[in-house]
Amino acid sequence: MLSKFSLQTLKQKLWAIVAASFVSRIIMFFVLPSIPSALAPDEGAYANLAKWISEAKSAAEFPYFGEGLYRSGRSAIIPASALIKLGMNELDAVRVTSSIYGFLSLCLMAYLCLKLLNLKNSKIDHGSKIERLSVALIAIYAFLPSHFVWSNLGLRESPNEFWLIATFWGVFLLYREEQSKKVLIAALISLGIICTFSSRPQVGWASVATLLIYSLFKLKNKITYLLITSAITGLFAGYLATTPQVIVTREIYVAKDASTMPTTDLTPSNNGEIFASKLCDGQESKVEYEGNVYNCLLLGTETQNERPSNLGKVAIDKVEALTGKQIVNQVGAASSIERLSCPWQEATKIGKYGCLVFRAPYMTLTFLFRPLPFVDTTSTSSFFAATENIMWIIMFVIVFSGISRLKRVPFFSEIVPSTLFLCLYAIGAGSYEGNMGTAFRHKSLILWIVLLLIFAASWRSQGEEQNPQGNNSQESAV
Repeated sequence: MLSKFSLQTLKQKLWAIVAASFVSRIIMFFVLPSIPSALAPDEGAYANLAKWISEAKSAAEFPYFGEGLYRSGRSAIIPASALIKLGMNELDAVRVTSSIYGFLSLCLMAYLCLKLLNLKNSKIDHGSKIERLSVALIAIYAFLPSHFVWSNLGLRESPNEFWLIATFWGVFLLYREEQSKKVLIAALISLGIICTFSSRPQVGWASVATLLIYSLFKLKNKITYLLITSAITGLFAGYLATTPQVIVTREIYVAKDASTMPTTDLTPSNNGEIFASKLCDGQESKVEYEGNVYNCLLLGTETQNERPSNLGKVAIDKVEALTGKQIVNQVGAASSIERLSCPWQEATKIGKYGCLVFRAPYMTLTFLFRPLPFVDTTSTSSFFAATENIMWIIMFVIVFSGISRLKRVPFFSEIVPSTLFLCLYAIGAGSYEGNMGTAFRHKSLILWIVLLLIFAASWRSQGEEQNPQGNNSQESAV
């Protein structure tokens, strides 16, 4: 009887891992305490916000973090608030939402693994090394302790990861699927970017920057322009969805011809006064337009709701603010991330960018591999994090050593976008994070990319054992 339930094919084994994850998540749901976990006290804030929204209260009036937390966490808050309306406890609602997102991410990863193997047109033998590798990597993704825990707690990590994977999965499909589906796939990419913004805006910015940089190397392909369109669409919509309007009050000035008699009527009486009024900014009492001198008079004030519209400037401002954000994130941290002293002043923009570049290698390595055992351990949780970081170090060693032996990386064009994102994200997060505990949690976002790189770096050595002549005709390259 048991032989009927044996797992013979790779597909069966991968979906068995998915099924095991589903059961484990149900068990985890009942094991978690009925109060916010000590590992993630932020659960309480998200739970309270979800309940607040479920009661149709204004997000702007939420007493903790205000509207900003809602706008940057909609992907988790809206589904959780729907569950609360159905009668679920608010803490359970955010946890179930997170767990569902985590489960869907695992399904995507298993499906992606099978699709990549199909690209090689390879028949995977039962018990072969490549089969064991595929099963091991998906199992690591499903059950790596920290990743499994974060994806079951009521945080933004799971929705953030799911929508990020969906975005890059859409890029993979865009260049692979038939023409009739490409517009729909482009819409999926835009939706993925929007929802990534609504999970964590910083990751949304990084994903868009990644896709635009990647597009520069694919301009000869007409499909790339559809990718650029969907990325920019997602950027604008995601930015508008997560950036609240602010109340701005400004003074309104009007220009009056200095050669005319004073008058109480401040309405511009001719075209000269109309155009000259646009030059009055409150800095000068007089302006000159087409040879005539005009007095700048205060007409009144106006109040408007608006948000910055120059996204290029917004992006630059966010990069320049990284250092300040890191200092803020260090406050109250049990294991703060120390910053290297910059050899020059940061008073100027050049100095700020120079210091960011100077610190980047150290800060990136700190983000990826710390805390370290017996070096940064300040608590039981940090000890477990440090122990798991040994595995992260091993994974990166496998990636670099494997790629260094390859003349050509399998699945290269398929993994370039996600690999580029990993680089941008690691550098940006390294410059932003000020707390090793929070950094360790945010690092779980790139686990899927690291596993894909291990998969690619290990493929050739496995494939050569099965086919010593190689199969170069099937390799992908940009």
